[in-house]
Amino acid sequence: MVYSARFMHRPCRSLAFLLVLAAPLFAQASASGPSALRASALGDLAERVDAAVHKHLHKPTAVGLSVGVAFGADLIEKGYGLADAEFEVPADGATAFRIGSITKQFTAALVMKCVEQGRVALEDPLAKFVPSFATNGKTVTVRQLLDHTSGIKSYTDVGAKWEKVQPLELTHDELLALVADEPFDFEPGSDWRYNNTGYYLLGMLLENVSGKTYAQLLLDEIATPLGLTRTRYDSSREVIKNRAQGYQFEGRSLRNDGALGMSQPFAAGALLSSGGDLVRWSRALSSGKVVTAASYARMTTPTVLPSGRDTHYAFGLVRDEFAGKVRIQHGGGIHGFNSFLLCIEELGLHVAVVSNSEQLSAMRVAEDIAYAVAGLEPPKAADKPTTKELRQKLVGDYEIADLDLALVVSEEDEKLMVQAKGQSAFPILWQGEFEFRAGFDPSVKLVWKDDGTSFDLHQGGGVFEAKRK
Repeated sequence: MVYSARFMHRPCRSLAFLLVLAAPLFAQASASGPSALRASALGDLAERVDAAVHKHLHKPTAVGLSVGVAFGADLIEKGYGLADAEFEVPADGATAFRIGSITKQFTAALVMKCVEQGRVALEDPLAKFVPSFATNGKTVTVRQLLDHTSGIKSYTDVGAKWEKVQPLELTHDELLALVADEPFDFEPGSDWRYNNTGYYLLGMLLENVSGKTYAQLLLDEIATPLGLTRTRYDSSREVIKNRAQGYQFEGRSLRNDGALGMSQPFAAGALLSSGGDLVRWSRALSSGKVVTAASYARMTTPTVLPSGRDTHYAFGLVRDEFAGKVRIQHGGGIHGFNSFLLCIEELGLHVAVVSNSEQLSAMRVAEDIAYAVAGLEPPKAADKPTTKELRQKLVGDYEIADLDLALVVSEEDEKLMVQAKGQSAFPILWQGEFEFRAGFDPSVKLVWKDDGTSFDLHQGGGVFEAKRK
C-alpha cells in the first residue's frame, strides 16, 4: 500500500549486491545558544545520531537518508548517502524527499484550523463540503474521515483498477471514480480501516472551504509561516532543486521507483519535505504554534470503537508507547520512499527519518536514533518454553482485515510459528500470559485475547486486529 506501510516480515538476508555509498555529507547542525556547553551537547547529540544511522547506512538496501532530530533546544539536520544513485549525488540536510502518509497530519491540522475558525465542524457531513461524492445514503462525517472510520473504500485497495492508472495525472472526479462503485467496507463509525480516499476527500474539503488549491493552502498556512523551506507539494513535471530520486529493489538489483502521477496521493500523501523540516513541524505542532492546545489534544486522542477496541489512531497521528513512554508518531510509504516521524513530549524529543529506498526502514532508523539520543534501552524479548495447551489454543488461520492479510499460526518443534500469505514463516517468542514477540524483531508484538480467538499485532507504530477465521 502506498502512502503508508503494511505489515511485512522481511527476514535478514545476505545479498551479494552491495550499494557503494558516498561518505555522508552533513548539513551544518543548528542549535540555540552560543555557549561552549551548548556546543558540547550538540556535538554529543550529532555523534549519537551518526552512530545510530551508520548501523543502517551500509546495509545493502540503503541508498540515502534525510534525518532530523530535535532534542530539547538542539536541532540536528543531516543528509546521508545518495540523493541520486545514477549520478552519485550525495544527500544533504536540504534534500527534499517524498514523505508519503506523514502528509496526513498536515492535512488534519489544516482541517482543525478550519474547525477553530468555525468554518467546519467535526460532525458535519461530508456531503456539505463535497456533494459530488456519492455516499449511497450513508452519512459520513468529517471526524470519520480524519480517524479512518468512514468505511469508504480506499482507492489504494482496489487492486488492478488502480494499478493500471498509477502513472497518470488524474482529476478529482477521475480518481474518485475508482471507488464510486465499491461497497463500503463497513457502516460509518462502526469499525476502523486505513483509508487514503478519506484523506483525499479532506483535501477536496479544504480546497472548497478555502478557495485555494491544497498545495497553495499548505504553503500559506503552514510552510511559509513556520519557515519550512523544503516542505511543499511534489510534482511529476516541475523541476525541483535538490529533490531525491526514489528507489526499490528487484531481487538484488537497484531500480528506479515506479511512475506515480502526483495528483493521486494529494492530501493523503503528496508532500515533499526533509528530516529537519519535519522535526521543526513536529515541535511547532505539539507546542501550540499550529493549532490550539485543545485541537492538538483532539488530534492525538485515539478513537475507541463502539466495540471498545482502541484503534490507537487519532487525526493523522498515532498514539502509542515507546520504551514505556507516550509516543506520537506516523509513518509513510510511497513509490521509492518510506518515512517515520515520532515525538516523545516527555523527553522533548522529535525524530524524523526519510529513506529513498523502499526496503530500508525509516522507522527502524528513527527508533534506533531515539534509543541512542535519549539513552533508552531497546526491547529485549524473553523466549519462554510454551505449553502444549497454549499452542493448541492459538494455532489456526487468522485474517487482518485492515491490511487484507491472511496469517497462519502453526506449531513446530514446540514453538509457535506465524506465516503471512506469500511470506516466510517465523517463530514468535512467548513473553508470558498471551504476549509474544516476533523472532525477527522483538519490537513486533502479538497479544492474544484470553479466549484465543484474536490477537492484536503491534508493528510499525500501528495496532492491527487479527481475527481467527
